[in-house]
Amino acid sequence: MNNRKKKILFIDDNEVMRIMFANIFWIHGLDDAYEVTTIGNMPEALALLANEATRPDFIITGLVMPFEKDGRTTTSAEAGFTLLKRVKEDPALAHIRVIIFSSYDDEEYQKRALALGAERYLKKKEDLPQDVIQIIRSFEEE
Repeated sequence: MNNRKKKILFIDDNEVMRIMFANIFWIHGLDDAYEVTTIGNMPEALALLANEATRPDFIITGLVMPFEKDGRTTTSAEAGFTLLKRVKEDPALAHIRVIIFSSYDDEEYQKRALALGAERYLKKKEDLPQDVIQIIRSFEEE
């Protein structure tokens, strides 16, 4: 039996959200089953994904965050879409389940994220971190 903790990478530029996610699995008594890493930007996410030892089983990410584009740092939803596309187009990463957890409730953003391969699109104003736990556990039951 594999007793390895499942790795979850939570990416959000909001520090309060990162703190909440860092503790939500512990609060629910699941810290023995999940290892949660929280980061706030694209370069850190890409570095973790590049290293097989730190590569997560699940990614929960916002859309809007700072990222480098054409040599400049910009903040937009393209950051999250770019990350999602990189994960789903890379054969070494495509198995990683990605959940978008965003403040944007625009239907076009939802459609785009799902078309790029996100498993779910959750809205921060409607869904709670506890909902993410339920979704992750349902993936493991599949």
